[in-house]
Amino acid sequence: AAIYGAQAANGVILITTKRGTASGQPKINYDAYYGVQKTTSRYDMLNSADRLALEWESLTNALVLRDAKFDTDGKEVFPYHPQFGNQKDPIIPNYLTIKGAGGNQNLDIKDYSYPDNQMVPYSDTDWWDEIDRTAPIQNHQLTLSGGGAKGKYLMGLNYFDQKGTVVYTYYTRYQTRLNTSFDVRPWLRVGENLQYTYTKDLGLNVTATESTPYSWTYRASPWVPVKDPMGNWAGSKFSGTGNWQNVVAQQERNKDNYWSNSRIFGNVWGEADILKELMFRTSFGLDYTNAYSYYISKKNLEFAESPGTNHFQEAASFNFRWVWTNTLTYNKVFGDVHSLNVVAGTEAIRDGLGRGMEARRYHYLYEDNTNTWILPMGANDTQRTNNSWYNGEFALFGVFTRVDYSFADKYLITGIVRRDGVSRFAKKNRYGTFPSMSVGWRISEEGFMQNTKHWLDDLKLRVGYGLTGNAEIPRATNFAMLFSTEADRTNYDLSGSNTGSDLGYKLATYGNEDTRWEALKMTNIGVDATFGKGRFSTTLEFYNKLTTDMLIEAAYSALANEEIGRPYINYGDMRNSGVDFSFNYRDKAGDWAWDVGLNLSAYKNKVLKLSDADDFALWGRGDRFDIGETRTIKGGAISEFFGLNILGFYENEKDVLESPIPYGAAEAPTATTAKQWVGKYKFEDVSGPEGKPDGKITMDDRKVIGSPHPDLMAGLTGTLTYKNWDLTMFWYSTIGNELLNNTKYFTDFQLFSGNRSTRMRDLSWKLNGDNSKAELPILDSKDGQSGVVLNSYYIEDGSFLKLKNLVIGYTLPKKLVQKATISNLRVYIQAENLLTLTKYTGLDPEITNRDTGAGNRSDLSRGIDGGGWPTTMRLLFGVNFEF
Repeated sequence: AAIYGAQAANGVILITTKRGTASGQPKINYDAYYGVQKTTSRYDMLNSADRLALEWESLTNALVLRDAKFDTDGKEVFPYHPQFGNQKDPIIPNYLTIKGAGGNQNLDIKDYSYPDNQMVPYSDTDWWDEIDRTAPIQNHQLTLSGGGAKGKYLMGLNYFDQKGTVVYTYYTRYQTRLNTSFDVRPWLRVGENLQYTYTKDLGLNVTATESTPYSWTYRASPWVPVKDPMGNWAGSKFSGTGNWQNVVAQQERNKDNYWSNSRIFGNVWGEADILKELMFRTSFGLDYTNAYSYYISKKNLEFAESPGTNHFQEAASFNFRWVWTNTLTYNKVFGDVHSLNVVAGTEAIRDGLGRGMEARRYHYLYEDNTNTWILPMGANDTQRTNNSWYNGEFALFGVFTRVDYSFADKYLITGIVRRDGVSRFAKKNRYGTFPSMSVGWRISEEGFMQNTKHWLDDLKLRVGYGLTGNAEIPRATNFAMLFSTEADRTNYDLSGSNTGSDLGYKLATYGNEDTRWEALKMTNIGVDATFGKGRFSTTLEFYNKLTTDMLIEAAYSALANEEIGRPYINYGDMRNSGVDFSFNYRDKAGDWAWDVGLNLSAYKNKVLKLSDADDFALWGRGDRFDIGETRTIKGGAISEFFGLNILGFYENEKDVLESPIPYGAAEAPTATTAKQWVGKYKFEDVSGPEGKPDGKITMDDRKVIGSPHPDLMAGLTGTLTYKNWDLTMFWYSTIGNELLNNTKYFTDFQLFSGNRSTRMRDLSWKLNGDNSKAELPILDSKDGQSGVVLNSYYIEDGSFLKLKNLVIGYTLPKKLVQKATISNLRVYIQAENLLTLTKYTGLDPEITNRDTGAGNRSDLSRGIDGGGWPTTMRLLFGVNFEF
C-alpha cells in the first residue's frame, strides 16, 4: 500500500476492470438475478394488553414506594392515567381522546372534530408490521466484448432496482461503461475506461442512529391506531401515550421525495516503449458528479411536540475531481538470476472543484397538490430562503519510486519512497516523505531444503517496514481562520457617528498552522508456505502499527465559543499490534472438487499518548446521554465504554441506608425516604472528587465497562463442486467484543412514554417476588434515574457467527446449450445473511460505525448501536449465459 501514499491511509481496495479479449469473435454475456429481501430480526415489544398492565404496575409501585398508597385520611389512592381512569384497575374506554378519556366507555364518535377533539378506538398496533415489507430486488448486466490482434473492446449496460424493506423506500441505478485498448504501433498502446452512472433513491442510507423508521416503531404507543375512524392520521397528541411520531404517516408524506446523482468517471491512458526495457505510461482520470434533491416537508398535525411548517426545497450541486499519473518503468533480467524492476512517477490530484445551491419556500396552502409547490411568490421574501456554497478544494502532488530486486527468485527486496504534498496543511507542514522496505527469503529454494521437495512446494519468510502518511480531514484549509457574517450579531458602527452600523464579520472557524501529517509506521514479519503439491497453503503474519501525530478535531477550551468551528490538530500516538493467520486446502477426487479457506485475525489496541497530560481524555457520544459514552485515554484502548457498574439491586430499606448514597439522590436517604430506592440499581462506588470511594454514587464512579474491540475475528469460505453442480459459502464471526445497545434507553426504562420491551415485563425486579433472574429495576413510573446515565446494563456481548453467503449453482452441459448457440449457461440460487447466531438483543450485532467517513470522530463512537437497521436476508435466483 505504500506506493499509493496518502490515498492508502485507510487501506487499499484493488479493483480489476473487465476488459475485452483478442478472441476475434464478439462475445455477449448476460448476468441477471431477481429476488426478495426480508428482515430476520425485530424488537421484542409488548402488545397493548401487556403494555397497559405494565403501565398500571408502574403507577401502583410509584405509590407504594413513596408510602402514598393512602392519603392523610386513610383513603386508598389509586393509579391515574388520563386515558384509563383513576381506580384500582384500568378501564379501557371505547375511544381514546386528545385530552384523555378517563376510562369513559360511553364516548360518542359524533363529538369527533379534527384535530382538536380527535378520537380513536383503543387498538393493538404493531408498528413494525405497519412499515415492514418483503421487498423485491433485481439486477441485469449485459456485456459485449471482443477484439483482435490490434485492439480490444468491452461495452456494458446495467440496471439495478432495489425496493427497501421499509415502505416507499427504494434505490435505482442505471449504468453504462466502455473500455477499449489499441496497439497503435508495436511500441505504442492507448486505451480508456469510462463509466456513466445515474442513481435515484429515497431513504436507503443505513446508519446506526435512532432516527431510522425502524427506530420509531418502539417509540410509538400500541394503544393508538395508524389512522382514526375518519381516515386522518393518529399520533402522539393523545394524552398519556408519549411523544412519538407516526412513522407510517411520515413515510407516506415523504414518498415523493428523492435524491438523484449522475456520475461520469474513468480514465484515458497511453503506454510507450522508449527502449526494450523502459516504458512510459500516462493516465488521466476524471470523476464528475452532479447531485439533485427534491424534498417536500409536510405538516405533522398528529405530532404532540409540534406540527411544524411545510416547505418545499430543491438543491443541486456538482463536483469535479481529476487525477494525473505518470510513470517510467524499467524492467531487466541480468544473467538469468538478477531481476530488476524500477518504477518512478508523479501523481497530481485536484478535488472539490464544484459548488452547490439550494432554495426553500415555506407555508403552502395545498400540501397534496405538488403542482402548486413551484408557483412563484413574487416579492414575499419572508417565506423563502436560499443558500449557495463552494466545495472545499483539495490538491495533492506526489513523487514516488519503487525498486524490486530478485536474485534467483530466492532473495527478494522491495524499496519504496514517496513524497506527498497536500493543500490542507500550511506551507511549512505541507509535504511529507514516506519510505518503506520489505525483504523476502524463499527458504524452500536453498540447497539444504532439497530433501523437503517431496512435500514442501514453497516456503517464504518476509519482513517489512513502512511509513504511510494520512491527511484525510474534512477541512480543505485546516490552517486558515474562516469568518462569516450574521445579521444583528456582526454589526459595527465603523464611522463612530452613532447614527448607523455596517454588517461586519465574525470568527466562524479556528485555523491551526501547526497541523501536520499523521504518520503510520508499520513493521511486519510473515511466513508463507505451500505444500502437498499445491493442495495446502498457509500464511502467518505478525504486525505492529504505530500511529503518531493522530489527526483529531480539537476539544473546546474555556476561551472558545462552542459555536466556533474547531481545527484538526495532532493529538497523540496509538499502537495496533496483532496477528493474521490463513489456511487453505484444495483438492479433488473423481468428479468431486473442494476448496476450503480459514482466516483468523486478532489485534490489541492501545493509546500511547493524547496530550501532555496523562489524564486527558477524548469522549465519544451516542444519541441519548448528556455525557460521553466512550472514553479514549492514555494507556487504554480507543473508544472504551465508560459508565457506572451495576452490582445488583437495593433489596430493602436497610440495604439502601447501609449502602453509598444512590445515584440521583439529592441527599442521603433517611428511614422515611429509603423505600423509594428499593428495587433500583445498586452501582459500584469507584471513586470521588479526591480519587477514592466517597460513599456517594456520582459521575466520578464511572469506569471502563466494556470494549468494542473483538478478541478474535474469523472467516470461513468453502467451495464444493460435483460435475456441473457447485456450492459456495462464506461464514464470518467476531468473538469477545461488546456493544452499547442505545435502544434500551427507550424500551427498558421509564424515560420515554412509548412502548416497552418484553424484558421489562419478564426481567424487572418485583416487590415480594423471586428476583434471582432480575436484570432491570422495579417498575416505577417516577423513576427518572435508573437508565439516564450509561451503565453496564446497556453493554452486551456483541459476538456473533453469520452465514453471510450461500450459493448453489448448476452449469448446463455444453452439448445441450450449444444447440441454441450459447457457449455457457449457469443458473443459481443465492442466500445472503441466511443465519445469525448471537446473544445480542439489538437488531444486528454487525453494526455500522456511526457517522462513518474520513476525518471525523467516528472511531470515538465504535460499537454504539443507536438503533440502526435489522439484518436483511436476501434470496436471489440468477442466471448467467454467454454466446
